Amino acid sequence: MSKPPRRAPAPPRPVDPAQAALKHFAELIARGFDAARLKREAAAVIDDWAGQLEAGDMRERLDSIHDQLAEGVDAANDMESEIEPGDSASAKLHQRSLGALMAARDTFGQAARRF
Repeated sequence: MSKPPRRAPAPPRPVDPAQAALKHFAELIARGFDAARLKREAAAVIDDWAGQLEAGDMRERLDSIHDQLAEGVDAANDMESEIEPGDSASAKLHQRSLGALMAARDTFGQAARRF
């Protein structure tokens, strides 16, 4: 008895560059990278896209990412109240993560204003 033919794997879904960038930033923040590193990473992403997109599309993408990062900053600020008093390690990590998130947000905001 023969085996039924296998289906070919589904083609990979196209990756949304904006979502890929946000995921990359989240991974860097989770690994403890600081604001300077996130600023460099954001600038590299922006430079890469600048050669691929027209000004209107670029501004739209930058605004979208800026808005999503701003929501993340707001959420991180709200989470600060959940840190136990006296837990200086958590407070320090939170401030480092928040600073990195704010750096990425600000880099995208400044770039959006240039286009």
